[in-house]
Amino acid sequence: MANKFEKSEYVIPRGRVFFDPIDDADQITGERHFGNCPTVTVSISTEKAPHYSAEVGPGVKDADRVVRIDRTGKITCDNMSIDNRAMFISGDKSTTTQEAGSVAAEALKVIPGRFYQLGRTDANPAGARNVSAVVVTPDAGGDPFELGADYTIDAALGRLQILAGGNIPAGPIKVAYTKPSATWQTIKSSEKTLRRGALRVISNIADGEQSDTYMPLVTLTPTGDLSLITSDDAYTSMEFDVEVLTPPNGVAIFVDGRPVAA
Repeated sequence: MANKFEKSEYVIPRGRVFFDPIDDADQITGERHFGNCPTVTVSISTEKAPHYSAEVGPGVKDADRVVRIDRTGKITCDNMSIDNRAMFISGDKSTTTQEAGSVAAEALKVIPGRFYQLGRTDANPAGARNVSAVVVTPDAGGDPFELGADYTIDAALGRLQILAGGNIPAGPIKVAYTKPSATWQTIKSSEKTLRRGALRVISNIADGEQSDTYMPLVTLTPTGDLSLITSDDAYTSMEFDVEVLTPPNGVAIFVDGRPVAA
C-alpha cells in the first residue's frame, strides 16, 4: 500500500476587517467595518536567552529559552471613509453647522491676486459655504467693486479672489454676503495618536477552509503617507501599525474555523 501524505491547503487570503474600539472604561463598544483592506498581516518575533554550561570547556549551549514574544502587524486600507480618515490623522469626527444669516460688512485685508476664505475663523477654517448676494466695497465706503473685473467668487466654497489689475488696491475692504443653513462633516486632529480595541478578520476566501482571526486587544497607530494629490492612477490608501497585546484572559490571538455539520 502506497504512503499517504498530508493534503496541502493553498490560500489566497481575502476577507473583511472589523475594529471594536475600547472606551475609557475598557469596554468594547461595537465593531466597525473598515471597508476594503488590500493587506492585513501579522508578524511574530521572538527573543531567546541562550544558556551555556560552565561545567565543561569549551562551554556548550544546554538551554535556549524564549523570553520575549512580540506580535505586530499592519493594515493597509483604501476605503477613504470619514471614519477611517479620522483614525489616520488621529482625530475626532464632528458635524459643522452653519446658521443662515446675512453678513453686513466682513473686514478683510487683501492683496491683489490672492484668494480669501469668507467667514474663516480659527475654529472654523472652512468658513462660509454656499454664499450669495456678495458685495465688495471699499473699507471707507463708496461704490461697490465690480464682479468679474475687480474680483471673482466661488459661491459654493465661499472663496473670494481679488483680481490683479483690477480696481481693488492692497489694504482693507468690506464684504457683504448671505449664507444659508447647512451642515457638513469635519475631522479635527487631536492628541490620540493610537486607538485601542479588538480586531477581527472574517475570512472570505474563494476556495478552501475559512478561518476567522480575532485579537481581543490591539493598538492601531497610523503610519506612512496619505496622498492628498497625486498624478498617479493608483487608488489612495492608508496604513496602520498593529500592536497585538495580551489581555487579562491571557490569549492574544484566536483563530476559529467554521462549524461542520454533524
